[in-house]
This record gives sequence, C-alpha cells and structure tokens, in this order.
Amino acid sequence: MIKKITQNVTKLIWRNSLFAFALLLSMTANSQEVDDEYLLNPGINSTLGTSTTPSTGVDGNGAMSASNTAGWTEYNSVAYIDSGGTDGNCHSEDRMFRLYKKGGTLGQFVAQTVTLPAGNYNWSFWTKWGAVVDYNAGDAEKPEFTISAGETVLQTTITTQPNAIETWVEQTGVFNNQIARDITIKFYKYGGVTGNESNLNQLMFVDDVSLKYAGPYTYPEDDTSLSDLTQDGATIAGFTESKTTYDIFLAGGTTVVPTIAATPNNSNATIAITDATSIPGTTTIIITAEDGTTTNTVSINFSEQVAGVVGQEFLTNPNINTTATSTDTGVDGSGNMPANLGGWGSGANGSYAPTSDGNGDCHSEDRMFKFFKKNDAFVNQTVTLPAGTYDWSFWTRWAALVTWDAEGDVKPKFTIMTDDDGDGSWTAVQTTITTQPTAVNSWVQQTGTYSNDISRQVRIKFSKSGGTTAEPTNLQELMYIDDVSLIFASTLSVSEEELMSFSIYPNPATDLISISGVDNIKSIKVYSILGSSEKEVFNTNQIDISELSSGIHIIKVDNGTVTTKKIIKQ
Repeated sequence: MIKKITQNVTKLIWRNSLFAFALLLSMTANSQEVDDEYLLNPGINSTLGTSTTPSTGVDGNGAMSASNTAGWTEYNSVAYIDSGGTDGNCHSEDRMFRLYKKGGTLGQFVAQTVTLPAGNYNWSFWTKWGAVVDYNAGDAEKPEFTISAGETVLQTTITTQPNAIETWVEQTGVFNNQIARDITIKFYKYGGVTGNESNLNQLMFVDDVSLKYAGPYTYPEDDTSLSDLTQDGATIAGFTESKTTYDIFLAGGTTVVPTIAATPNNSNATIAITDATSIPGTTTIIITAEDGTTTNTVSINFSEQVAGVVGQEFLTNPNINTTATSTDTGVDGSGNMPANLGGWGSGANGSYAPTSDGNGDCHSEDRMFKFFKKNDAFVNQTVTLPAGTYDWSFWTRWAALVTWDAEGDVKPKFTIMTDDDGDGSWTAVQTTITTQPTAVNSWVQQTGTYSNDISRQVRIKFSKSGGTTAEPTNLQELMYIDDVSLIFASTLSVSEEELMSFSIYPNPATDLISISGVDNIKSIKVYSILGSSEKEVFNTNQIDISELSSGIHIIKVDNGTVTTKKIIKQ
C-alpha cells in the first residue's frame, strides 16, 4: 500500500513538473518579436581584425578552424576573409565567406544550425562572383541555399547566376516553420576537382546572411492536415498529420460506434464526419481546406478484436507445402518466387523448391524456401494477430558450412515487425539470429515466443545477405527454410500487460524523452530506422535525442526484457 501511494505521489509530481516545463517552453517559444534575428553572426562581420573570439572571427588569417567559425558550425573549402586585394570589397563591414574555385568531392559549403520557434521567417543573403559563370553549362550542380531539419531538406533556393563580375546581388525569401525545431542553413557550390573542373570552378562570395522572425506560423489556404484525431475523447494511437487510414480493433461484442472528432491545423478548414453505421464499419472524415476546393479523406476502419484459440495457427501456408498453383496455397509450379507465394507476401533472390537430388529433402511435405548464394534474399508474410502470447517455430539447413559475420549486421535473421502508425515503415520488435550450421544439409529447429499486446497486423520475415559476385560474403551459400509456424498460446499475463503498457513522452519529441510504466530500467538504446546504433544510456528512464536527425527512430528499453517502440524526432 505504501509503495502504491509513493508511486501515485511520484506520478503527480511528474505530471505537475511536466506541465510547468511545457508552460515554460510555450512562453519561451512565443516570446519572439517581429525582426528578431536568429542567426549567430548574421552579418559575417568582425571589426576586431585579427581577433580569435569565437563569436566574431576566426584565426586572423582567414582560415576556418573547427573551433572558431563565427557561429557557422560546418564548412568545407571556405575562407573567412576581409575586404581588399583581389577579393574585392565585402558587402558587410569587414568580413565575408569565400567559396574556393574547387573543393574536392564534397564541394564547397558553409552551414549554421539554430533552434527556431514555430513561425514565419524572412531570409536574406548577398552573393557575388569573381568571374561570370553559366549555371546551365555541362552537368554541374547549381549553387544552392538550403534550409534543412536533420537530413530532411525543407527548402532549396538556387543562388542568383552572375551577369557581372564583383557585383553583389541580394536574394530574399520566406521560410514557414511549422514546429519548434533545429534548423540548418547551408550555402553549397561544386567547382569540381583538379583534372575534372566544372563550369563553376570560380570564386563565389557570400555575405550578410539573415534569418528574421516575421510572425506566427499560418497554415496555407490549401492545407488539409489534422492537428488531432480522437476516439471517444482520446487521441487515436499512431495518429500523424498525414496518415489517412486507421485500423482499429474493438472488444468483441461491441455494437456502439465510437465517437470520432477531428481538429484541422488550419482553423478555417471544415470537417465533415460520416459515422460508421455498424461494427464492422468505416467512419469517414472529409477535410475541406480554407480555399474551398482542396479536400482530404481520412478513413477509420472499425472491426471486432479477434479472440485467439490455444493451438490456432495464424500463418497462411505455415508448412510451406503445395504442389498446386492456387493463390491461397502455392506458386506457379516452376519453383520461382513471384507475387503468388502461398501467403508469403513478397520475396527476393530465392526459389520455392521441391525435394530433389540437388536441393535435398524438404522438412515438410514437398516444398521449402531456398535462398540463393549471392545478393540479399528474403521472404515475409503479414498477418493480423489478436492480443496474446504466441509460440513460433521454424527449421533451417545449409548446403555448406558457414560462419556468421563478426559484425552481426548480415547474420541471417528471423524478424517480427509491426507498423502501428501505418506509414509503411515496419519496425522490428523481435529479432532472432538463425542457428549457425554445424553439419551440411541437417535440419535444425528454432523456437521462441512473441507477446502481442493489442490486435494488430504483424509481419514475419526471414532474411540473408550473401553479397554480390564482386563482393561475396562468408554467407554466399544456399540456405533453406521450412515448416514455419506461429501458434496462439495464451492470453497475456498481468505482468506482460504491465510491461507492454509502457509509454514514451513526449512523442514526437525534440530533445528529452521519458519512459513511464517500466521499473528497473537497465538501458535505453536508440537506433536509426536502418538499424544502426545512435545512442545509449544506463540506469535512467530518460534520454536526450536532441542530437539525432529528424524522422523515425527505434528505441529499445531493457529492464530484463527488451521492449521496442518507435519515436519521432522533430
């Protein structure tokens, strides 16, 4: 009882603290005034001449050192120079950036990253050239001014082509920043390399760069996005601005259609909701933009949650057997792996092989999957699983002995994935390395369990990488798979439900995220959507993701049991 009271008090403190922090953030984000400058050293000036002060200058000789770039945190093949001599006059007081004629494969660039509150911003910069160049000659890249969030380019502007030497030209524009986030501005030019110069192999200068707050963000007249979508007053799980289809499973026996409400980002857009007439059924939301003509439709498909039965098989064609050409059970009889895989929805670089002298014996009746020696091979299947615990099983064998790569990134895998937000980016929630063979052509079984907390679509996948003809891996041998099974074992235990109910907040997030609903956390690991490790912390329920790129990342929480979820970095 004391423990429960303590937990409740702790939760209350967290909620109050979180509210206070959100209020402070809101006040800070909205404290900007029109014409506030958001760039460090926007005029690119230093009146101190030989100063090495980080906020104003560089090392005195014009070099761009890594520790002192006057607020411009990234650069390549750029000088920070003063007026006079062969470079001509600055547009600003006494300093400008000079992008060299050529700069290697990366080209020439300078960049700066700043934190921008939501709002509309006016940008401006001045450029000049040491010689007249033709942007359209050859296949050279046109010089660009870009605005990015992480790896996502939000706006690209081609700098003005010069029509006179040593003549400063101003360019202006507007950037609409929908949410508070880190923004990188960058100037880029490619002049080629020695022996392979481009038509832009001339000096380009940049000066007086500005990014000023102009006013609050306003959604365009043709915007049809939603800021919120609720079911019976609570935001629908997996909601995003751009998602247009939701599959929602309701408790068995549900007859009352849930109440759906939608809020547009543009307050002048209109919402029309047509409720489903029964369960199963579909509620339709039509968003009409402020312009009165642009529309977007969001569909919410309701169905009853299916109850699992102990011993029930949930895979289509689990034994991978058939001699038929039925779309439900087999392929075309030739052993090829076309779109018709007997429930296995896609595949590459493999065959649907029968028992033969060359292939050896199937483990099942008469068919098995054969992964070819080279290239990336995979096969997968997507099924709808009720909430519960599942026993999985499969058999593998190899035509030759192989050893797993030490790095582990190409070890053959059995993966279980989910896509709860419906954006098509399936997230691995359980990964099992298949058994390394100790004998040739010997079938080996692997078994395990998977806990599914809600009714959802789940994808299972087998994958192997054997490399290419030019770059083979140690796994460039034939691998076989047979008798795959995914059987309902039981409903979730209380402890499993508690574990899988953990939440991440905020999500989406810009910096610090917290984990709730999980005790005794040993580690939190963050991975890219491609699976590369990005950050790890220990013995805490918080992790700072401010340095990560914008987009989807994978977070794994380990408290003795590893649980995986998606996070969105804004």
